[in-house]
Amino acid sequence: MLLNRFVLAIKNQSRETLRAWSYQCESIFAQRSRRIQQLFSFYQSVYGTQGLKQLWRAYYRRELQPPLRGMVMSAVGLVGLNIKRLGSDGFDWNKERLSLSNFDLCRRDIEFINTLPHNQLCDRCQSKKMKYCYCQLGNLRCKKGQTKPSTSKEAEADSSISNCRQPLDLDVRNAPPGTVSIQAQDDHKWEPYFSKNEFSIWRREERSSLYSYKVYARFDDITADDFLHVQTDLDYRRQWDDTALRLELISEDPVPGSNSHLIYWEMQWPRLFANRDYVYCRRYIKDDNKKLIFICNRGAKHNSYPALSGKVRVTDYWSLMVIKPFRGFHEPGLHFVLTYYDDPGVPIPQNIKSWVTQKQMPEFLTKMYVATKNYACSRAIKMKDMFHGFALINDEYTANEQRGSWLGSLSRRKVNSKSEAER
Repeated sequence: MLLNRFVLAIKNQSRETLRAWSYQCESIFAQRSRRIQQLFSFYQSVYGTQGLKQLWRAYYRRELQPPLRGMVMSAVGLVGLNIKRLGSDGFDWNKERLSLSNFDLCRRDIEFINTLPHNQLCDRCQSKKMKYCYCQLGNLRCKKGQTKPSTSKEAEADSSISNCRQPLDLDVRNAPPGTVSIQAQDDHKWEPYFSKNEFSIWRREERSSLYSYKVYARFDDITADDFLHVQTDLDYRRQWDDTALRLELISEDPVPGSNSHLIYWEMQWPRLFANRDYVYCRRYIKDDNKKLIFICNRGAKHNSYPALSGKVRVTDYWSLMVIKPFRGFHEPGLHFVLTYYDDPGVPIPQNIKSWVTQKQMPEFLTKMYVATKNYACSRAIKMKDMFHGFALINDEYTANEQRGSWLGSLSRRKVNSKSEAER
């Protein structure tokens, strides 16, 4: 009897039930839509358009793609991937991708950072009034087939610095290995150059009167992740680097986990000198286990960006950077060592080279540090504003009785009907 009355009541109130249910679904849908829109705006303001795309790609590969995508899409996917690797722009990433073995050249840079508390100056570094000495560690030589440095002077003739190279065994997961290697003169010795502010710089002769330079610095109040962002975000670099007249992304490696890009860069030089421009490949990796970040650059070629009259194309160029945070990637404090070399292409007086190295390079690194500070500050302000904007979205819906719970709506309608019947 009670069950029949309950069923009859449900049938009589079906219209009100559906209406209340639709109101509830509408409120939930509107709430979720606004929240998704706010989250999208938030991440876009924090990471930028390029970072948001990378975040979406990583999420799509990890969460949304089916586990059997490789088997199902093998025929179409591989063909499409090969077409994209060759690229409509004619750049073949299979042949031009930077090798992961390039990062092994940073092993002694990491050892240098790790042994800084016990660093001692050699005679030449003392005469140059250097803060730290890289020569004693960087110039150690090993016999062929051995990885431990030779200590006896008699063994130096049969040993070399390149013999000491060992793989870093980085956690690169499924990143493609790459083929292009940096050709550096490992067997030439490092010598102190100068120290200025927080920067210590050494140099090594690569060819006659052409040097590669190694720069060490530490910053206590910026994070490694922010520093990496400033290094790799081309849009942001156009804002803080006034010497970058043109900075364009030509191509991006389509292979997941490669983190490789082809970039065009025009650099402004002082008056009476032609501007320099570069076409180069960039690759970076981030090892979460070892808490290390590596960035590698090397000159490349592209048919759509030929050398232009009035500019000097720099083709012989490479650089390596290792970033080691004090603790974590998101915590303030980091060491970094930058090693770079470029052949300007035309003879330049030695005093101009010294001016560029001793003045322009520290100024550029200082601007990069300031840009990282500004980026961290602006990101913190955006996060504060966005979280402040996350108000209780339900208020405008719950304030309306019709958009409350459907059970509450039914109870209110039943009470109202009873009161009218009593009247």
